[in-house]
Amino acid sequence: MNAKTAPKAEAGKPQIVNTLLLAIAAAMLIAGVGAYYWFQDLLITPVRVVGLIVIAVIASLVAAQSDSGSAFFRFLKESDIERRKVVWPTHQETLQTALMVVIVTILISLFLAGIDWMLGAAVRALVGG
Repeated sequence: MNAKTAPKAEAGKPQIVNTLLLAIAAAMLIAGVGAYYWFQDLLITPVRVVGLIVIAVIASLVAAQSDSGSAFFRFLKESDIERRKVVWPTHQETLQTALMVVIVTILISLFLAGIDWMLGAAVRALVGG
């Protein structure tokens, strides 16, 4: 590629900073899970779950500061925008489609049962049973 068509590289954080941020986030998650089990006898489960969720949110915020974390959250935002653009089927279309699936399933099962019965009858006739 020449310089005219090459995309411009964004000035991101140094690789060591990105690695350090992701390592801190991973360590926070590991520490949160460890604390969840460490305080098993001292705290009731809902308190431990809330603590684990808080640590997970903070770790996500730390990870989001890295280049790959910010790219991931940008991807989540863009995928949500695309999800909103989807034209979802109406209730009636959903019911009609589900009914067709049930009908086709029943018809194919009857067809396969008939084939099975005919092949079984043919084998019995050949074997003489």
